[in-house]
Amino acid sequence: MAATNGSLGIVGLCTIQDAPGSAQLTSLEMQAVVSLQGPANSPILIAEGHANAGFVHRLPLQAGQVWQAGTSVLMVRGPAGSADGDAPQPVTFVLRALDAQGVLALQRLHDAAAGSGTAAAAAAAAAAGPQRPQDAQQPPAASQQQLPGGAAGALAVGGHFDSKTDKGSADLYFHYYGCLQHQQNMLQDYIRTGTYYAAIIENPADFRGKAVMDVGCGSGILSLFAAQAGARVVYAVEASDMAHHARALAAANPGIGDRIKVLHGKVEDVVVPEKVDVLVSEPMGTLLVNERMIESYVYARDKHLKPGGRMFPRLGRLHLCAFSDEALYGEVAQKSAFFDSSDFYGVDLTALRQPATSGYFGQVVVDQIPPNVLVSNCITHTLDFLTATEGQLQDITIPLSLQVALPCTVHGIASWFDVLFDGSQTQRWLSTAPGLPVTHWFQLRCLLETPLVVAQPGATVRGELRLLAHNRQSYDVHVVLQAPPLTPGGPMQESRGKFDLKEPYYRQQMQWMMQMAAAGGQEGGEAGVAAAAEVPLPAPLVVAQGAPVEQQQQQQQQPAAMEGV
Repeated sequence: MAATNGSLGIVGLCTIQDAPGSAQLTSLEMQAVVSLQGPANSPILIAEGHANAGFVHRLPLQAGQVWQAGTSVLMVRGPAGSADGDAPQPVTFVLRALDAQGVLALQRLHDAAAGSGTAAAAAAAAAAGPQRPQDAQQPPAASQQQLPGGAAGALAVGGHFDSKTDKGSADLYFHYYGCLQHQQNMLQDYIRTGTYYAAIIENPADFRGKAVMDVGCGSGILSLFAAQAGARVVYAVEASDMAHHARALAAANPGIGDRIKVLHGKVEDVVVPEKVDVLVSEPMGTLLVNERMIESYVYARDKHLKPGGRMFPRLGRLHLCAFSDEALYGEVAQKSAFFDSSDFYGVDLTALRQPATSGYFGQVVVDQIPPNVLVSNCITHTLDFLTATEGQLQDITIPLSLQVALPCTVHGIASWFDVLFDGSQTQRWLSTAPGLPVTHWFQLRCLLETPLVVAQPGATVRGELRLLAHNRQSYDVHVVLQAPPLTPGGPMQESRGKFDLKEPYYRQQMQWMMQMAAAGGQEGGEAGVAAAAEVPLPAPLVVAQGAPVEQQQQQQQQPAAMEGV
């Protein structure tokens, strides 16, 4: 029985030579016409050069030798000598869809490989974890699109998420979150995990008997919390391969896990049989908005949440403050001193010193900020997840008016965030403020290459911080600050900086990870809940250099915090 007859479509094809030390690892992409031949249990991929390109490849499609990277890229491991020139080493062929027909062609090839051997298919199913009736692999986004009136329509390449996201960035992003070691880093953040647990478990009226969606469920821990709180069903949506582990974790926790339905796909693409009562998610990144997952959270609200439904968390607040830190400034400035060498193996490197300096100052600094370096009041910007639109998240401008308490050098803007879980029975805040127990988000600083000197106590530094979204799932951060003249009648001091939020300088991450690992063990979860219960929400800070941060208990003050939201 033949696998198929005739051409499936035209795709882009390039080869990766697997020979160690090969000087030419990847060929140029060329267009190829792909088709299938042979019986269904041993199909052969035929790739012929399009428009007289003059090559033909015959590749067995075997289970375990074909990998799919999204709907638009397929990788096929070829036998030795399968590329031009009869290369002695195996070659990997990369096929990329060029249009909607190409997407279908790659899916046909992938399906043919998956069906080529029952033993391989069984092994793949075992590796994917327990398969349960309530779990579902979502069809590609393109296959869900319809013409007006419900008729099946022409397939489109990619969906809402894909249309605004660089593919390379998305691939790395989903690979990262598909690794258990990175999920462990978040699970071991006991302030984060304990606060989520408390916020959900302490509000059973919001979950009992309700339909819940977990947006970007990762390991599925929040879905399990929702089930513990009494949810009738939890739709756990995860685009990365971590969905397999989420299924395994749900299956390993009967009684609560059997109410969890894992949907392997993007929340922008998945199909859910009902509107949900509650959304839970952990969409926050550094500076609150990094990774742009809040947009997916908002999209899920518009597509899947019932009117009047609840969101956990409900809102986020970004806090901005001036800081003065000579040690940090000197540390970053010194990084480019390497390029001061005029005789580096006989080469003068000094022409690169200034570009290197600008590059280092263009990185946001992510670390644990000592409270005594904060030198002004805070500006607070609120994002209400119940009402914010995706468009509002593309370009965020925050005016700054900062009263500097004491004469000092202002080196830039410090920032942190908090989020509110606005339950009907209990409100919880998760804060990343300086002086509080540190989380895996730390705090963030925009360090200006040209500092500002404030000579008078109480002087005002004005400007703005602007966040412009880019398609690599992050933002360019533009900071402009102005300070009073150094001399009477002189010009205003001004400093500008542009920072890529995607490229941070992590100062203390390894130290924190070791501390969290040491805090683990059987009591880790309970300790996290207890610690979270003690975390106050800091009021917007007014901090003089060298003064302690006043930490205010906020469980009693939250009605005031909600005013104006």
